[in-house]
Amino acid sequence: MNTQAAISAATQSPELEQQLLGAVLSNNDRYHEVSAIVRVEHFFEHTHAAIWKNIAARIERDHVVTPVTLASDLAANEALQSLGGARYLLNLVAGSTAGFAAKDYAIDLAEMYQRRTLAGRFEQLAEDLRTGRAADDAAAEVELMMMERAELSAEPRTMSFNQAQMLMIEEMHDIKEGRRVGVVTGLRTLDDEISLNAQHYTLLAGSTSMGKTALALHIAFSAAKAGQGVGFVTLEMPEQDLSKRVNSIESGLAYNTYDRAMSEQSFRTVIETAKEQQDLPIEVFSEKVRDVPAILSEGKKVARKMKQRGLKLKLLVIDYIQLVRGRGESAVVRLSQVANDMKQVAKQLDCHVLALAQVDRTLAKLEKWDQWPQARPGLPHLRGSGDLEMAPDNVLFVFRPQYFLTPPRCTVPSDPSDRADWESEYDQWKGKAEIIIGKARMGEIGSVTVGCDLSVNRFWDLDDGQGRIAF
Repeated sequence: MNTQAAISAATQSPELEQQLLGAVLSNNDRYHEVSAIVRVEHFFEHTHAAIWKNIAARIERDHVVTPVTLASDLAANEALQSLGGARYLLNLVAGSTAGFAAKDYAIDLAEMYQRRTLAGRFEQLAEDLRTGRAADDAAAEVELMMMERAELSAEPRTMSFNQAQMLMIEEMHDIKEGRRVGVVTGLRTLDDEISLNAQHYTLLAGSTSMGKTALALHIAFSAAKAGQGVGFVTLEMPEQDLSKRVNSIESGLAYNTYDRAMSEQSFRTVIETAKEQQDLPIEVFSEKVRDVPAILSEGKKVARKMKQRGLKLKLLVIDYIQLVRGRGESAVVRLSQVANDMKQVAKQLDCHVLALAQVDRTLAKLEKWDQWPQARPGLPHLRGSGDLEMAPDNVLFVFRPQYFLTPPRCTVPSDPSDRADWESEYDQWKGKAEIIIGKARMGEIGSVTVGCDLSVNRFWDLDDGQGRIAF
């Protein structure tokens, strides 16, 4: 058995685990009383966790679970065999003396898991502080832990419907009076479909070269020009590269020319644009800000800094979410934790979080030019974790068919008829991007088509009647 002398009786109890397993094996109906409370990871003993996982899988498929079925299913489990295999399972049933208390066992088991988890995190936090971790980052992690605890608490958290209605009317009045304004995206057609409000969180996803960062920069720049405070966590590029791309929006010079020797006139244009942009309320986070507690800690500092300027932090951009460091034993668990924590960051900072994300790279692998519609992304293509779909309030995708219609991504057809079709498709999508609304908690799914020039990170509304495409 897995034993750790340092773990106190308050954080683990093999005997309690045995009683719960025995109760459910004795009467499978008891599983439904406790399934909403107990998870596999709640079990301290790995063997008990394996038993519970098998029990849950069988009952969820409407199959009966007995010591006999378990012994067969777990015949290859060495840990169970070392305890006696089928004999141990039979003893679980025989030793279950109070099956009627299964729900109480489940509650106690979940509580012990929470104590164990908190103790481990606090111990790690103490060790991190002793080895030089910033106090603000540690404090931010404690705040996140407390918010997570509040979400998991079994204490009733209710509000009367009348109170909810009053809050709704107050919010609507603030909107009517102009006191509550969402993030300005600079795209009227997008604003008509979706609102980027405070305490909400949007995922902006797309394949490589689709323009995720360019669109995020366009939105950040538009918000800042409108006097809204913006924080930008750049985990993929240095701060000066981010500055080049923002500068290019107004200078009109392709941002990839900033790394080469320029003409005197172009250089003066860059300098003049930099002067015009020097007061933009955009704060770029240091490359050291790589995990959620550090993002929250730095975000609070930026919010205070904005307030001193008479502004409010309205938008926090994360570029991109798969690069944020998380907690957990696997990449999937870590990304799931980060995806859920972003919601808490939005609430804590009272701003909108716009997190960029990669999608499945196989979407970009096409054999023929006319297969480009197959590369259009959707929720199933989000890479790394199902929580990337579940946690955000909104999920947007940016998609540029022109990319797939341009050599070398495609071969221009030699047949005159096929070439005419290719030219028609290419002309239709040249200089355009489709912003797909894959999820909108307070709106409808669909898409808007906008003009774009990624070389200068610009997006604009179209006036050709193609503004919205309904699904």
